[in-house]
Amino acid sequence: MRNLNYQQITTTIMKKYLSLIAIAVAAWSTANVAAQNAFHPAVDKYGYYNVLDCPTSPSYFKATTKQNDDGTYNVNIYRARELSQTISCDVTGGELHFLDANFDGNLDIVAGPATARNYTTILLWSDKRGEFVPMDGESLNGYFLVNPKSKTWVSMSSGGASIAFYKKMRWNGNALEAAEMLMVFSDPSELAANGVTTKYTLIKGDDYYSPASVGCVKKRTNSLKKLPKEWQQIISSFEKM
Repeated sequence: MRNLNYQQITTTIMKKYLSLIAIAVAAWSTANVAAQNAFHPAVDKYGYYNVLDCPTSPSYFKATTKQNDDGTYNVNIYRARELSQTISCDVTGGELHFLDANFDGNLDIVAGPATARNYTTILLWSDKRGEFVPMDGESLNGYFLVNPKSKTWVSMSSGGASIAFYKKMRWNGNALEAAEMLMVFSDPSELAANGVTTKYTLIKGDDYYSPASVGCVKKRTNSLKKLPKEWQQIISSFEKM
């Protein structure tokens, strides 16, 4: 009889323990979604918001950065004042911004400056693993706009004083992949040296100069107004940053 009581007590304790774990995980997920909704920045008239306008600290957990000797940064994530995760990031600054980066309803972390000529990466919250995981692929470069409705990211980076590259990207799993790239050359003298003939060159993907990119050009024009309307809106949104 004593053995039976011991087994019953042990089973009851285990059930309560597992229940508490389930409650904690559910609470983290609920807080994550609630925080994501509360942090959603206002969009402009074209539906975009600037990553730099996103909060730099969440209310229900703490994240800090520390530069390593090799120039990379560690992102340290704390829950209940305890260090729960450390992720090494190949970025060029210790800035953090919080937003729903991949549109799954969870709060993610953009690590890095999110500015031109600097490297930035994204740490995505995984419900399955119960932790943040780095995005797949290389670090990103540029300023970033996000359109929650079309689930699109757009970057703007510089190739020099008179050259700008705009990339429209969408998620494929944990990777951001370029759907289109717009190359803008404001100095006509730069055109021939860069293998283009017009101020604006719109291509499929983002690799204009590789042999595999033959036939990738979708539009060549010297007039902004002759670009697809979406690209006119993207440039306008960046100009108002």
